[in-house]
Amino acid sequence: MQAQTQKLTEVREPHTRCVECPIRQKALFQVVAEDYIHKAETRRTAQYRVGARHTLYQEGAPALMAFTLYSGWLLLYRTHSDGSRQGLRVALPGDFVGYVSTGDSSYSHGALAITDVTVCGFRQGDLHDMIDTEPDIARQITTIHSRYLATCESTMLGLGRKSAEQRIAHTLADLYHRLQLLSEISEDGRVMPFPMTQEMLGELTGLTPVHTNRVLRRLREDGLIIGQRQKIEVLDLPRLVELGEYRVGRLP
Repeated sequence: MQAQTQKLTEVREPHTRCVECPIRQKALFQVVAEDYIHKAETRRTAQYRVGARHTLYQEGAPALMAFTLYSGWLLLYRTHSDGSRQGLRVALPGDFVGYVSTGDSSYSHGALAITDVTVCGFRQGDLHDMIDTEPDIARQITTIHSRYLATCESTMLGLGRKSAEQRIAHTLADLYHRLQLLSEISEDGRVMPFPMTQEMLGELTGLTPVHTNRVLRRLREDGLIIGQRQKIEVLDLPRLVELGEYRVGRLP
């Protein structure tokens, strides 16, 4: 699947104020005092929209901006020499993406919009200045990237050591628990949104679309899940967690 590059479209209506942001407690500025929030908000360039199946930023491109995901889903990925993608992780609302350390000049990975997304943009230089003056921001960015690294390490380990069923079960269990923290699971605790295509799920788990489809059918036949249109109903979460060897609470 070829991703299309799309110029960021600035949100024209009044931007969400950081102090009133519904995802703040899951995002970068959760650690700072409210009197600093107003200052941090002045560093935000704007809120932007990116359409589904377009890239927010591309691997190897100049890393001018970093983003907090306000709404929607992103697939973070690396590109193989043959042009195919290897998914690294799925970013959900509140996640901080695209940041590079001082001295780095380009993105080490790309970000593809799974759904229509809205992001809050920050210049890399402004973030570096905030890190220099606000220790809480520096610690938060370090914590975020440590957790993201743990997720990517878990993904890579799964590609080498887990069966196809275990890889997909782990991915679904991880998304379920992260969506639960965002109150995105249905009231009965069974249905979660799932806008990813089978091709995207395959890129994340190192499987072909055909193999991915076969595994999802097997999980359905085993009574673990039921696939719906852009949703998945989890019939037996404990078995799904056990199959995927997912450690609840260990990953973001």
